[in-house]
Amino acid sequence: MSADANANRVGEEQTTTMNKSTDDGSPSSYVLSTAQMREIDRQLVAKSGLPSLILMENAGRGVAEAILSRYPLPAHGAPWVAAIVCGPGNNGGDGFVIARHLAQAGVKVRVLLAARPEKLTGDAAAMFGALRVLEHVQLCQLGSTTDVSVWGHELGGADIVVDALFGTGLGRAVDGIPAAAIAAMNDAQGIRVAVDVPSGLDGDTAQPHGASVRAHITITIGARKIGLVIDPDAGVGELVVVGLGLPIAPDPALGPFCHWTDEAAVRPSLPTRPGGAHKGTGGHLIVVAGSRGKTGAALLSARAALRTGAGLVTVASTAAAQAALDSKVVEVMTATFCDGDDAEIDSFERVSALGSGSNVRALVLGPGIPTGPGMRNLVERMTREIALPMVVDADGLNLLGPGAAAILAQARGPRIVTPHPGEMGRLSGLSTAQVQADRLTTARAFAASSRAVVVLKGARTLVAAPDGAVFVNPAVEPALATAGSGDVLTGVVGALLSQGMEPLAAARAAVYLHGCAGALAARRYGATGVVAGDLPEAVASVRAAWSPSSPARETR
Repeated sequence: MSADANANRVGEEQTTTMNKSTDDGSPSSYVLSTAQMREIDRQLVAKSGLPSLILMENAGRGVAEAILSRYPLPAHGAPWVAAIVCGPGNNGGDGFVIARHLAQAGVKVRVLLAARPEKLTGDAAAMFGALRVLEHVQLCQLGSTTDVSVWGHELGGADIVVDALFGTGLGRAVDGIPAAAIAAMNDAQGIRVAVDVPSGLDGDTAQPHGASVRAHITITIGARKIGLVIDPDAGVGELVVVGLGLPIAPDPALGPFCHWTDEAAVRPSLPTRPGGAHKGTGGHLIVVAGSRGKTGAALLSARAALRTGAGLVTVASTAAAQAALDSKVVEVMTATFCDGDDAEIDSFERVSALGSGSNVRALVLGPGIPTGPGMRNLVERMTREIALPMVVDADGLNLLGPGAAAILAQARGPRIVTPHPGEMGRLSGLSTAQVQADRLTTARAFAASSRAVVVLKGARTLVAAPDGAVFVNPAVEPALATAGSGDVLTGVVGALLSQGMEPLAAARAAVYLHGCAGALAARRYGATGVVAGDLPEAVASVRAAWSPSSPARETR
């Protein structure tokens, strides 16, 4: 067995929990900070009356079972070899449990101890004692060597290398013996499995503390950790969650919380059309978008909205853009908010009149709009004064600029903003690099100050609510890195609003649908061959695949 055998799994997301559910507050949905997880562990022990040793046993057994489910022992021939690197703390204690269960299953186990046995305390010491009862487990005491070649020799020939060195318990730069162990694990030929968090990786920020294990699989305990999902390039590999044997129900005082988004969370929330539906059932969406030379952005948003279920869509644009759009669209209606190339004194009244029409339930503002001073005034006034739920994107965000949070906080209706990192930086007064360095804090802070739902786009898009709750989207899809992809997302959000979804639910569902559509289009055209125009139809295909087959109807 080699790391190549696991190549098809790297980057995938799988979940195993003992108390799995599909509700937002379920154990499977939480994405916790390391401090939240430690406090939850403490509360589980206090409330259940069970000793922490039992939770460690459950966790280690769960990790061993997850490994064996992926790499069963051969029916014939020699068993595969596991080398388990154990530190002196609780992560090492988990490693001792894993070693015991793998050995009892028939795996040839070698434990590499990165500390002197007398330094072990508490649960880790107890589990080390239990392991030593098994005479056929090879124990290598390396608690005094910083020689990478020595560590490499002991790891040699292992089919699977299990990292149980630090987990979440590291808050300093890696050096000395741990640094040697991590370097040797990264050089090893076997499949690298990290327990809880790859050693050296910060469980909250995904930043390495100097050196860190680059895992093929990370088997985390209890719930996903923020640092495991916030950066898809962090060296986590496939992420698996194993339970502790008790349900996780965090005290609300520990919040706000992050949650994972998956199909089970999104699919039931999507609106469906009843048998007696008409075009008004799906709502009428107004899209204020487009200008001379930028009608494509308006068209992409409008088409995405229709393909996501909006009953009617009207694009309001400049007069020149309307003329261009009329030659391109069939199902979309058009209107103008100005006669020239910038918003005019009566532009707000024109848009307001459109918004007061029958069945109009939501408004999209921004894709491809003019960027003159008149438009800036119009965007600010619309953001403040229009009571309809509104999605603000692209040049709408750029025109709001650094004062966006204060303007959004004064809005008469719900607002969703969908910035990419550069736009988020302009809204927050930060550089793009600063946004990317701490996306979670940035999104949360802007959502709180603006009272808007924030969709911070990118790999693992974040959807942040004003109360601090954040939903992490799983998609890591290079096919979406194409011009106009964001305009499509805006149209999808607008369509779900027009069908009556609440803003936070609409944003979360739209982001997930958009990611699935990107993956579907990539399977057809390849990651580099997808264009934004492929995505509206792909969104419709995803929704169609999720819909139950319509029953046969009698024709009269």
